[in-house]
Amino acid sequence: MGNDNMKVITIMTRKGGAGKTTLTRALVSAAMSQGKKCIVYDSDPQQALARWARKLEIDDPLFTIEHLTVADELAAKTDEAWEEGSTDFIFVDTIGAAGSWADDLAAASDALVVPMMLSDDDMEITKDTFNWYVGLKDRTDDPKALPSFRVVLSGVPAKQSVAETEVEERAVKSFPVIPEYFMSRKQHKDASSYGFLHKIAEERRQSRYGLVRVHAKHFDEAVEEAASILNDILEAS
Repeated sequence: MGNDNMKVITIMTRKGGAGKTTLTRALVSAAMSQGKKCIVYDSDPQQALARWARKLEIDDPLFTIEHLTVADELAAKTDEAWEEGSTDFIFVDTIGAAGSWADDLAAASDALVVPMMLSDDDMEITKDTFNWYVGLKDRTDDPKALPSFRVVLSGVPAKQSVAETEVEERAVKSFPVIPEYFMSRKQHKDASSYGFLHKIAEERRQSRYGLVRVHAKHFDEAVEEAASILNDILEAS
């Protein structure tokens, strides 16, 4: 029986280094921490997320990762997952470049998520991505069926510079921006080395060393932030 609650979330931007893989990993961690089963399709030729999972030998019944080599295969793969019925989320990590492949991914997605760093360069590229999305309405027979589009301000420092604040203000005026920001956190670098945020939090909580247990709360906060972003994405889709 198909799972009508399954959601397909594609993380994309036309600029490399905007934090797509870090955001994808955090969103997956937030979903898994709630007992949700996730499939991740890594369509970036660099395969950063897939290499990370292989390197750390990630083995969890709630997590599967595969390489997506052809964008128009996503529809068939999502149909298969829907029919199987146990998958709650499909996340797609994409290449940081423009191309016709984006139309195919959009057609099979419920939500498009664009991470954007607080820089003028990222602002301009996000404009290009947003204009591509608006142009989809002219390339589809049913504009109402388009996935939602949300920008996530990414790598946001605790103390912003004047220039960063100006970019933030322009972004909020120009795009549909998720209210919860994806902050710059040391914990995301730790996740790159050790595994999913929620797993690290649990390991720290179980440590026999008090100083290590104290640090669990910082990973919990990172998971809670990602969960809030995920909820905002779902509400928009």
